[in-house]
Amino acid sequence: MTLRRYAPLASSEGTVIPAALRLEVIERDKGCVGWKLLWPGECVGALELDHIRASHAMGMKSATEPDNLVSLCGAHHRWKTEHGRATRPALLDYIDGLTA
Repeated sequence: MTLRRYAPLASSEGTVIPAALRLEVIERDKGCVGWKLLWPGECVGALELDHIRASHAMGMKSATEPDNLVSLCGAHHRWKTEHGRATRPALLDYIDGLTA
C-alpha cells in the first residue's frame, strides 16, 4: 500500500540558531571549513552556519547542535549545497576529528 500525502509541506522559516551556539561553532571552526577540506574555489562572503545532516525536505528539522553544524563562507556553503552527498562524509570526519 502506498501512502500519499495530500497536504502540502509547510515552508521552512529557516533555523534560528541561538547566539551562544553560533559563537561556539564559529570559535571552534576558526573560519570557513571549506578551505580546510580543500574544496574548490576561494572563500567569499560572510560566514554562515550550515547543518551537516539535513532534513531532506521531509518536514523534519535536523538537530541544531554543535556536532551537526559547521562554519562555511557563502561560496563554500553554495558548493556544499550543490554537492551535499559527496561533502557529508568529509564534514562528518571533520567533526569526528575534533572530538578524537
